[in-house]
Amino acid sequence: MKSLINFLSSYIKEIEQIIKELATLPQGYLVQKRTYYYHVVKDKQVGISSNTDLIKQLCRKRYLLIRKSQLENNINATSPSDFDTRTPQELIVSFPKAYQTVPKSYFYHPSIEEWLAKPQRKNELFTENEIYTYNGINYRSLAERIIAEQIDKYGLLFQYDTVYDLGIEQVSIDFVVVNPWNAKTVIWEHFGAFNKSKYADSMNQKMDTYIKLGYSQSKNLIATYQYHIRNTERIRELIETIIL
Repeated sequence: MKSLINFLSSYIKEIEQIIKELATLPQGYLVQKRTYYYHVVKDKQVGISSNTDLIKQLCRKRYLLIRKSQLENNINATSPSDFDTRTPQELIVSFPKAYQTVPKSYFYHPSIEEWLAKPQRKNELFTENEIYTYNGINYRSLAERIIAEQIDKYGLLFQYDTVYDLGIEQVSIDFVVVNPWNAKTVIWEHFGAFNKSKYADSMNQKMDTYIKLGYSQSKNLIATYQYHIRNTERIRELIETIIL
C-alpha cells in the first residue's frame, strides 16, 4: 500500500496536472435558469444551451477546481484523519444546481470520450465459463464479478476479458480499469487457481510480460488472488490507493 509520503507525492503531481489543464479551459462558470444554460464571465451571461462542448469544459473546470482544493486540504492536513476522502461522485453531488442536471460524463477527463469510442476486442476463449452476471456482463468466476461490482461502485470504467496490444505484445487482460476523472489506466489480473502448476506457469508468464513492458504492482498493475476476495475491504483498499 502507499505510504503517507507516496500519497502526498501523488497529490502534488496531480495538482500540477490540474493546473496545466485549467490553463486550457475557459474563464467563468456555468449557471442554469429553468432548462437553459448560461456561461457567466465577469457578471456577463451568455446562453450556451446548444454549445455542448463549452458546457462540458465548464463542468470539467468546476470539478478540477474542487479536486485541487481537496488535494491541497489533504497536503496541509495535520493527520490522515483530517483527509477529505470524498470520491469524485461525492464531490459532484455538492456542486451548484447547474452541474447536477448534466450527465456525469461531462466531468470526465477529455480523453475518455476516445477511450469509450474505441471498440473492445473481447477474448473469445472460455466464454462458455462466463456464468456469473453483473450489469449485463458475464464473468468466468464469482471473484471476478465481485471485483467488477467494487470497481463500478467507485464510478470507474472498465473492460473485461479484453485483448490489448501492449507494445509488441498482444495480451488478454482480465480488467482494464480507467479512472475517468484523470484518465489513469490500470491493468487488473485476478488469479484464481495458482495452486495448479499449469495455471501458475501461465500466471507467472503473464506477470513477467507486464513487468517487461514497464508495468509494476501498486502503480499501474493490480494482481489479486482468492484470499483477497474473502474481504471486499481489501479490494476497496486496492482501488482507493492505486486507481483513485
